[in-house]
Amino acid sequence: MILQIVGFKNSGKTTLMEHTVKFLKSKGYTVATIKHHGHDVQDIELQENNVDHMKHFQAGADQSIVQGSAYQQTVTRAHKQNLTQIIDESVTITCNIILVEGFKNEEFDKVVVYRTQEELEQLKQLSHVLFCYHFQEENAQANYEKWLIDWIEQRTDI
Repeated sequence: MILQIVGFKNSGKTTLMEHTVKFLKSKGYTVATIKHHGHDVQDIELQENNVDHMKHFQAGADQSIVQGSAYQQTVTRAHKQNLTQIIDESVTITCNIILVEGFKNEEFDKVVVYRTQEELEQLKQLSHVLFCYHFQEENAQANYEKWLIDWIEQRTDI
């Protein structure tokens, strides 16, 4: 299952993503997340170059993986892929749900996070909008959690 959380800058997308991950983990689900950086001019910052796997990457490796006792980290050269390519090529674990922050124009089920009525009207124009979330609405979190469980149950019955 794939669920996107989308909205404009500083609308609360990351906060809702964090809450969603914690909520789903508390229910026993395995979760992978993908984040769209959203800043076309500025690229993401990579880990410091003084660690060995980054030395490999800076030397020209197309992918560098470091394995610790409990974590594994991968850095890959991948020129601007679409969301489907990222899911197909980069999500390497078996998981119940993939949560995506951003990628507004992709074609997966969406939760829109908004601050103003104007933002909501714009975001409702996107495809596959299933739930609209505003942090200041009464019972927003409880209503969202109920919707999320219903959404998951509908997809697991298929």
